[in-house]
Amino acid sequence: MWRSRAIRTAAVLAVPLAILLALLAVEVLRTPGQLETDDVRFEAAPMRQQGLWADLGFLPGGAGKQLLDLEDDLTYRRTVAMFLRVEPGKVEIFGPELENLRGKVQFEITRGSAQDSNPERRAQLLNFLAAMSLERYGSDQTEADTILRRAIHTLRSAVETDPENADAKLNLELALRNAKAVNLPGTDPSGDAASGTISGQGHAGGGY
Repeated sequence: MWRSRAIRTAAVLAVPLAILLALLAVEVLRTPGQLETDDVRFEAAPMRQQGLWADLGFLPGGAGKQLLDLEDDLTYRRTVAMFLRVEPGKVEIFGPELENLRGKVQFEITRGSAQDSNPERRAQLLNFLAAMSLERYGSDQTEADTILRRAIHTLRSAVETDPENADAKLNLELALRNAKAVNLPGTDPSGDAASGTISGQGHAGGGY
């Protein structure tokens, strides 16, 4: 008697479990496609998109994102999207709204450059961080020297983290040229990529 009852109970429980597993399978299959769709929208008009990568999947709690381990990836995408709204050399920062956004972007980039598990993303965030610091490069020579030193250190870290990052290589080369032009001591390249001997050749990069 107890055995037949246990079998019936197991059969009853198996139905919702099977439904749940089927839903999870659909979630996992659909999420990458939704991610790619939002990527295409972002690339087409990065400054005009809102709410990208926010509603991936259909199950509550973001089950698909968790199963696919997408949290760092999504955080990086959102950080890049915010960075483009305050990008040095392309966006003039004025007013409290953009100043606050710039501060938030710098915080997220700093956090991501230290914590992101992917070295390619971490290197690109370091590259962004250097570009944002160089935006503050001004006429005060002492402050300018400090900013340039820090930017060179950050860019060297970016190249060391991902030697294939063409933008970081180009930006490091430009920063080293600036340091040489103002005779900034302690910034000479020492013969390897991590220390700053960057040719700027190879993959094309946009630089800062």
